[in-house]
Amino acid sequence: MSDVAPYPNDLAACHALLEEQDSANEKLASKVASLEEEVELLKRYVYGRRSERYVEDMKRRQLVLFDRNEGEHPEEASEDQDSEDQTDLEPLPRRKPRRKPVGEKFPKHLPRQVTEVDVPEHERQCSCCGETMPVIDYDEREVPDFIPAKLIVKVTRYAKRACPKCKGGVVSPPPQDESGQPPGPVKGGQYGFGVYAQVIVGKIADHLPLYRQEDVFARAGMPIARTSQFNMLAASAAIMSPLIDFMIARLLATSILGVDDTTVRLQDPSIPGQMRTARFWLYRGREDAPYNLFEFHDSRGRDGPAAFLEPFRGWATVDAYGVNDGIYLGSEGRIRASCCNSHARRKFIEARLNDPRRAAYALSIYRQLYDIEDRAREFSDAERLELRQAESMPLLRDFRLWLEKQRDDHHVLPKSSIAKAIGYTLNQWDELSAFTTHGGLPMDNNDTERELRRLTIGRKNWLFVGSQNGGEVAAKLYSVVSSAARHHLDLWAYVNDVLRRLVGGETDYEGLLPDRWKETHPESVRSYRDLEQAERAQRTKERRQRRRALQSKLGR
Repeated sequence: MSDVAPYPNDLAACHALLEEQDSANEKLASKVASLEEEVELLKRYVYGRRSERYVEDMKRRQLVLFDRNEGEHPEEASEDQDSEDQTDLEPLPRRKPRRKPVGEKFPKHLPRQVTEVDVPEHERQCSCCGETMPVIDYDEREVPDFIPAKLIVKVTRYAKRACPKCKGGVVSPPPQDESGQPPGPVKGGQYGFGVYAQVIVGKIADHLPLYRQEDVFARAGMPIARTSQFNMLAASAAIMSPLIDFMIARLLATSILGVDDTTVRLQDPSIPGQMRTARFWLYRGREDAPYNLFEFHDSRGRDGPAAFLEPFRGWATVDAYGVNDGIYLGSEGRIRASCCNSHARRKFIEARLNDPRRAAYALSIYRQLYDIEDRAREFSDAERLELRQAESMPLLRDFRLWLEKQRDDHHVLPKSSIAKAIGYTLNQWDELSAFTTHGGLPMDNNDTERELRRLTIGRKNWLFVGSQNGGEVAAKLYSVVSSAARHHLDLWAYVNDVLRRLVGGETDYEGLLPDRWKETHPESVRSYRDLEQAERAQRTKERRQRRRALQSKLGR
């Protein structure tokens, strides 16, 4: 046996060793808790619902304890009372689903292929007089069917004329079609406008990689090579550049816009077989410039957004990551930041596993703030600002005091997720509360995130960008197609018309803007999307009204 004792014999040394072990155990416990949170978040990300909707426990009212009167306990309300409160609420009237008129099952503009079915020959004679019975009417049964898209070859014959006697030469018309325009977007090109429009919509709106579109065109009768398709995309982006520049000018002339970005993998020829990270930036205008403008950059540096926004004067709604500091810091006051409260709220959602009580309090504050925003949805900017200053600002003042108190509480571990949520919110406090100083500012950047999702859904299909030029082409086409989709347009009809008119020399870019084009082409508006959006908003409004009524009955 060794003569060295495993533990010191000195009492003070033993105490020091125990303190050292306690400190190590505390660090390990903190690390284990942090790793457990990460595992739970990853499990939720992979297997769970991605929705961030937060539903309060109305039976125990755990998340509204701070609103109770003194001495009141949540257990005092029995389950029977709660169920009575819920059943006593009068349901809001729901809109009846629209029924199609009898006899108009399917749209009239669809072509009809009529097949007549008659009774057998031996049943056509009258049983009384023996004469052949004439057809007096038809019973019709309509069944929609689908014929796959097909390519057609448009043949234009240019007449040649010459005098057979004088032999003075041959005259022929210029190579133009019946509309007086060149036969395609590119001089001497092989394909017509409809093919260009289909390639753009398939790639940008339907998220089809070009190799899949080869199969689509093959089903239509002729495969079109990927290289030819990319050349069409590049040519279309160049044709649409004047319209995109016009949209950018409109956007930058406004005073409020949303900014967001997403990563994408980019092939780098300098490192064969490997990818590096690039970014698409989205600049979303509001009602005074309802367009989505995309930019592609091969890094997340501040140079790209700073250059794009150089003419801009106003508010930029952004997330609070460090790169976005470059959007407004250094702009010498030209651009002011309004940070997204959904990002701050998301931090507390992620902290529920770490500290349910504190996270519940913070989420309750956000629930009340969003309720105020919901009530002000139809207000003017001045009315909305008045409501925010009257109701939102007192909530925010109390919330900040609570955050500062929790930050200084020694029970809140500095590296815990709840401490990170508190620190994130306090560090961005001025920008997060900026919406209380301007009635037109949104409380979050959710609208911009939703528009950016049009690109991120496609990213799951086409996986990467092949080159810098490819990313720039995609950004231009996403700007046009995403802006049109935002207005629920028939994308193929819009892109096809824009290409034709721009190639034909159109300079009235005002009339080509998606919101203006929508007014002059009502037949190309997807009205069912407008209806779906209105019904979804109505259901959300009714759900929130029922919840508020229930909370009022429970004594909030």
